[in-house]
Amino acid sequence: MKIGTTNNLLELAPTLAGNFTEFEVRQSVFDAYHKWFNSHNEDMGIPGKYFGGYRLHDSDILSIQKCNRKDLLLRLSDMATTQFACALIDKKKIPLAKTELEFPVEIISSGTKHLSLNEVDIEGGIHPCRFRQLSEFLYVEIIEWQNRSIEIAFDLWKHGGYPNNRFLLLLSCEALKIAEYQKTKWNEYFGDTYDEYYEYFCNELNKGVYLSDYTLCSELIDNIGK
Repeated sequence: MKIGTTNNLLELAPTLAGNFTEFEVRQSVFDAYHKWFNSHNEDMGIPGKYFGGYRLHDSDILSIQKCNRKDLLLRLSDMATTQFACALIDKKKIPLAKTELEFPVEIISSGTKHLSLNEVDIEGGIHPCRFRQLSEFLYVEIIEWQNRSIEIAFDLWKHGGYPNNRFLLLLSCEALKIAEYQKTKWNEYFGDTYDEYYEYFCNELNKGVYLSDYTLCSELIDNIGK
């Protein structure tokens, strides 16, 4: 267990260090991490799909809480699906309120050994703080992924929290799963009318295409059926 053995982000999750400090992370650090991640991706199952690249970047945090007094339940609204839905509504002139769209994804831990929310100082020092409602999911680094031993660092954002906008969520657990509710909500909003569009969108996401952007989603819709 690496979490708890160091109180410095530069040692614990170096790919996130540049987000919290003025430290410039070498490209070789990112290259080594991506190589390690790709070699473990299949072992991660569904979490590997979401924790690689920028799949959940800028996703709204619906809630963050401890379950059973220790396990994590982090509920997000998937930004990519939201942007695609907004673009489709505009393209097809569908009478839906874009501001009310939610496409939930839940990150759920079990057998949790450590769960803390932290602030990080300019030198990379990690300082535990109280849990609070946060605004956006930014980045993630997998510290360890083995059988019954998973450690993850999450970079999360709070609107209106200046100068302490960024928070580091540290998690060590035996197991972690991601529950996907996007299709359920899609059906509630659109029925089956635009299933062809949704399936095309999901296929592009599964290829690793970045789609958490309205303009990119709008262009993707134009390409469907060509």
